[in-house]
Amino acid sequence: MVLAATLCVTAAVQAAARSAAAQDQPPAEWSFTLGAGAMYASDYEGSDDYTVMPLPFVEVSWQDRIRLSGLGIFATPFMTDGLRFDLGVKYEFGRYEDDNDALKGLGDLEVGAVAVVRFGYEAGAVNLGLEIARDLTGDRNGLTATAEAEYAIQLLDDVRLSMTPHLTWADDEYMSNTFGITAAQAARSARGLASYDAGSGLKDVGINLGVGYALTDSIQVMGQVGYSRLLGDAADSPLVTDEGSADQFSAMLGLAYRW
Repeated sequence: MVLAATLCVTAAVQAAARSAAAQDQPPAEWSFTLGAGAMYASDYEGSDDYTVMPLPFVEVSWQDRIRLSGLGIFATPFMTDGLRFDLGVKYEFGRYEDDNDALKGLGDLEVGAVAVVRFGYEAGAVNLGLEIARDLTGDRNGLTATAEAEYAIQLLDDVRLSMTPHLTWADDEYMSNTFGITAAQAARSARGLASYDAGSGLKDVGINLGVGYALTDSIQVMGQVGYSRLLGDAADSPLVTDEGSADQFSAMLGLAYRW
């Protein structure tokens, strides 16, 4: 949840850098973004119970090439007017038994460090992206690939709207460890969940709608609502069909200061 929201700050910083480039202005040597907000989202992937959590926004960027963003550090070794290649490492929180009564007896699912490789292509108002993420630590041991296409328009000089559909594929390890239930877990389950084997395949499809409003040259209000639908073995998991929902919603509102 934290990383999903901080992507809004990253997008705002990159949009400012693209605007400067369009005006033949070199990117600032250093840029900083600080802010705070709140996010509303399900308490585990596939849950129908929702929670609100505070979100700190922190980003430090050097020439739009190296960025410390939220709980990750990223580098851009290759960038042209239209193409962009990013790589980095981010930290993801896991899933814990105390998050929801449906998880009692299943044990904690630690995640930790995740390696990320991202390819982007900008064509006017459309930004195409493919992100591949691989767990480096923890219990999930999974790999995902997410394709997205952001369409953004600038309304007046201070309002930016975006619409981003996305599709995610996950490998067998990610699916089985996130949505599967072993025989031992089923025996310990407080809700009596049946054992379930989840295999690789499409995990979800969804769309995010975002808005950014520039109060000043440095202060921006950001909002986002999102919907995703779990697919395949993810949607058929007892954690989803018996205890949760394949329909997943989220909302975020925040304020950031950039200099």
